[in-house]
Amino acid sequence: MIYILFVYYGNFKLKLMHKILLTLSLLLTVFFSKAQDLPVNSKSGKITFMKTVDATGLTAQQLYDIAKEWGGKQNFTIEEDKAGAKITFKGLCKVEYPAAKSADKIEGDVNFKFQFGAKEGKYRYVFTNFTHTGDPEDAGALEDAEPDCTFQKISIRGWTVLKKSTHKELLKLIDALTKKVKAEQNDPTKSDDW
Repeated sequence: MIYILFVYYGNFKLKLMHKILLTLSLLLTVFFSKAQDLPVNSKSGKITFMKTVDATGLTAQQLYDIAKEWGGKQNFTIEEDKAGAKITFKGLCKVEYPAAKSADKIEGDVNFKFQFGAKEGKYRYVFTNFTHTGDPEDAGALEDAEPDCTFQKISIRGWTVLKKSTHKELLKLIDALTKKVKAEQNDPTKSDDW
């Protein structure tokens, strides 16, 4: 009788342990699958969106002019300007993330550096130096695993959502820039090839 109770109790503990481990592994899987992998440059260690794009048919000056106009429409501030070749902007995007201790949403800014280089028939964009500023406190560089402010201000969940929102906004900006260049590239009035 005691042996049966011991076996039953042992199996009960084992089943409970399995359930706990299964639940824990499921939660960890969900957590890590939700984490956004932002591209980090191996040399600088900073989040960096960088790509060289073909723009056959456009001169370096035309590409430069497109970028300068596009950056102005995005309300980016020019930091450095090498006419016809390279332009560097200071930009920002608005992001929303959950408040630390409520269901409210907080809006903040993510500042970044946007550099556009132009050569005959191609261009390169670089978005880097991402930092959060805003409510309830500045959280610092997005490369950091945790925000610079306390978790009372921005929770880990809020920090993760903030990074995901930044990623989404940057992809929208890159898409808009690419479409603008493509529209100019495909404009028949800009072609001397006839």
